[in-house]
Amino acid sequence: MAYVLGFWFADGYMRKEKSYRVVFSSRDKDILLQIRHSLNSNHPLREYFHKKGKSWVWQLNFCSRHLYEGLLLRGGMRCKSHLIGFPNIPRNFLPDFIRGYFDGDGSVFYVNYISTKNHKPRRELRSNFTSGSRQFLESLMNILCKKLALSIKKLGSYNRGGSLKLGYGTKDTKRLLEFIYYQSFPIGLQRKAKFAE
Repeated sequence: MAYVLGFWFADGYMRKEKSYRVVFSSRDKDILLQIRHSLNSNHPLREYFHKKGKSWVWQLNFCSRHLYEGLLLRGGMRCKSHLIGFPNIPRNFLPDFIRGYFDGDGSVFYVNYISTKNHKPRRELRSNFTSGSRQFLESLMNILCKKLALSIKKLGSYNRGGSLKLGYGTKDTKRLLEFIYYQSFPIGLQRKAKFAE
């Protein structure tokens, strides 16, 4: 459930115009099937075209006042993109919550560049968390600093300042991946887990 909450913080929303609604979205159908299974649900998945992202996206939609109010108690909110804070997560579930958020709004990749010192090609590992909420990313950064001794960073911005990015270099990324993709983790995005391996 900590993973499901983390994924919703990244790629979910809630509303209650005609009914209480909690929605998860992803381009990856398999992770929504895992989330549905975790919630003991048989709700259908629907595919729709996301105009802003210009791509097809899968959606898992719950009409549930109980789930809606449960999210509110755990720090969820409507129109959360720029306002969400980091929820109170028990320490033993932090890897799962952070993995859920990373699977939704994180990335891990290699960068290739020419070294300015010796002019030789280099390849280094990088990772990013993205959010519209400075409060969320700064809290996450402080937690990872205390828990894993990851670096304190200056947040980057993109989308004309509408989105923020917390980025890590090779050493910090390795520590992060070992922390969140621990052996036999119960739920997660397999392509990122395989990259972590």
